[in-house]
Amino acid sequence: MATIRRKKPEPFALLQRDPGPWSPILLYWLATLGIIIVFGLVMLFSASYTTGYLRFGDSLHYIKSQVLCLGLGLVAMFLFSYVDHRLLRRLVWLGYFLVLALLVLVLFSTPLNGCKRWLRVAGMTVQVSEIAKFEMILLTAHIAAKAPRLEKLDPSRSGQVPVGPWLQQRLVRELLLPLLPLLPVILLLVMEPHMSGIVLTTAMVGTILLLGGNGGVITWVGGAAGIFLLETILQHIDSIPYLQSRLDGWTQDLTKMTDQTLQSLYAIGSGGVTGLGLGNSIEKQLWLPESTNDFIFSVVCEELGFAGAVLVIVLFVIFLVQGFWLAFHAENRFCTLVGIGIMAQIAWQVFCNIAVVTNTLPNTGISLPFFSSGGTSLILLLAEMGVMVNIGRNGERTRQERRRAHEEREARRREKTIVLDTARRARTES
Repeated sequence: MATIRRKKPEPFALLQRDPGPWSPILLYWLATLGIIIVFGLVMLFSASYTTGYLRFGDSLHYIKSQVLCLGLGLVAMFLFSYVDHRLLRRLVWLGYFLVLALLVLVLFSTPLNGCKRWLRVAGMTVQVSEIAKFEMILLTAHIAAKAPRLEKLDPSRSGQVPVGPWLQQRLVRELLLPLLPLLPVILLLVMEPHMSGIVLTTAMVGTILLLGGNGGVITWVGGAAGIFLLETILQHIDSIPYLQSRLDGWTQDLTKMTDQTLQSLYAIGSGGVTGLGLGNSIEKQLWLPESTNDFIFSVVCEELGFAGAVLVIVLFVIFLVQGFWLAFHAENRFCTLVGIGIMAQIAWQVFCNIAVVTNTLPNTGISLPFFSSGGTSLILLLAEMGVMVNIGRNGERTRQERRRAHEEREARRREKTIVLDTARRARTES
């Protein structure tokens, strides 16, 4: 009787003493991150000092809080850069159930602006949905990485897999199983309600499966169909007043447009090509709602103009390209999928934030990473950046080990060839 040999779990530690060498691309990625963070702090101070003084009597109110959270986030980034990714994978289900418990607990919190999204811990407010995003990246990557590859169903490599096994593999194992844990999270976010959290979390999970190759052509067809039908679906949502009020203001009619979007377009238009100058925004003088958070990009456009807006976009594009390179050159499939998820979160937040302030998308309340004020978001984003550092260093170590192993094999092959040639010549001469 044949016995099934289970693969032994990889050893892991709480912290890796030396995750691996620093590759040039990782250093460039960190430099780009540093530029974005500093740029974000400058723009947040410029956008917030008037609001801080008028509302709290302190022009430094927002920037002091952001710098404090930046310090905590950098500590978290440093720690997570040494946390063994195998430990994160071992704890992924425990983290998932803890997140579900927090999402249930937040439903009993005090409402703010009609929504229950924040828990107060040690005098600070924590947005649980930000923790949920990070956890769903880890869990989706874990389940998707465990799915057996389609090639194993075809040992003969003939390329002809029966329809039944093909559908079970592509649809059930690679798509439905990774998507099932997302459903309770979405349900709890609907109860808050938190539509922007639903959009981002779903987009991140979908991107992990899409770029990770899970589901094959089924995922691509489903994603294309979802984008094609998105506007139609949004136009027929009448049962959720919270969402419908946002959709009613998504129009080209200035008389029906929401005040946030209207003031945002005024700010963008008044900036022109070169802007009014750093600190000279008019709309931030309490005309533009949420100028320190969701609509900070409007202040960037007004003060730095089209040139400043393009600069921000280019910085994020460079950052994302470098980050995806690190993800696709990671140590293993799990690390690749985690890296894809983290970079996808940044990409979707940047895209949705800019699309909202330009009235390309309905107002969804999505912040601009590293620019908008928000302690929970900044700390967790920097913790995720620490995970990316760990992925990058482990990936570089693995590449160097594979390169050395290849060079050793080539050296042995050349040595063997030389010995055989010498022996052949000796036989010929004799």
